[in-house]
Amino acid sequence: MKMKNKTTIRRWRSAMTISLLLCAAMLFALAGCSLARADAGAGQHGDRLVGVFITTEYIDLFDFDGYINDNTGRLSGGEIEIDFESQEHQGRLYATLVPNTMTSDSGEAIYTEEYVFEGIAGFPFFTATIHATDEQGSYTTSIFDEAVSHRNTHFSHGDDDSSTVLKGTIYVIPAADMLLYFFNPVYQSADGSVYLTTGQGFFMSGNYGEGGTMSYTMDETNTVTASGGSRTDSISIEVSISVVLAPESIAVLQMDKDSNLITRMEYSPEALPKEMALAPGTEFLIVETRKRDMEGAISTSRDIYSYGIETMETFYAREDGICIETGTSITWPQ
Repeated sequence: MKMKNKTTIRRWRSAMTISLLLCAAMLFALAGCSLARADAGAGQHGDRLVGVFITTEYIDLFDFDGYINDNTGRLSGGEIEIDFESQEHQGRLYATLVPNTMTSDSGEAIYTEEYVFEGIAGFPFFTATIHATDEQGSYTTSIFDEAVSHRNTHFSHGDDDSSTVLKGTIYVIPAADMLLYFFNPVYQSADGSVYLTTGQGFFMSGNYGEGGTMSYTMDETNTVTASGGSRTDSISIEVSISVVLAPESIAVLQMDKDSNLITRMEYSPEALPKEMALAPGTEFLIVETRKRDMEGAISTSRDIYSYGIETMETFYAREDGICIETGTSITWPQ
């Protein structure tokens, strides 16, 4: 049996003029990051890419001591040139499988399990297979953080191939300081274990306007060839970073068929109701979002929802500068 593995990382594509720099691992090692035990290289021995774990801090998994021991012959005058891209000395950080309880629309409790990287702050964006037990069969679960909005997950499974597509957007507000994100690949082994490896880091100036969008894309294709033929499994991951101004207030205007105002209600962005029954005669909605930029200037954006649209989408800003998407279910008058 032969296995071919191809991994492609397409770096940032920018819709505005922003300087994008690859953060070298050496810079973070010199900054005093701790070192972790290294295992075998990522993506080998049948391990498959299942997503990314996005952090704002560098996860140092490079086995510095092991690298030095294996390269003592290269020492010259007490100095050694370190290859931080060495897969042999890159470590793994394993996730823990923990129970999780969800509530269905009918109020019924649903018991599942999910993989969690304990003690690491970040935004998971990956899928994983939960192996079968005596109580239940195997299943695939999606593990996402609320920081990733507009998530789109697509699975396609055939006899000879399968494909997974993960897309999502992180909305951030402008900041006076540098913005920094690391995209750490997440893999799953044949035994079911899930781990991440140190990813690429990018930083950009936080002082930019609303509307800029950048995307990070990672693709992997695995082909396994046996006597009975071959099978190809692929995954494509795309995470966009989109800049928005922080909402200060949101007004919902209910309008009749002649564009006359029926009612106007104003809310704080994090306090919109989950359900909204509209007044008789309402034909469309105007949703006004009041925002403030870094200089204190006020602006207002408007979205129109025509009759029959079932969900109104709005955002609120967290303290960490991430804007979270929320949905309000709309009930139109008959």
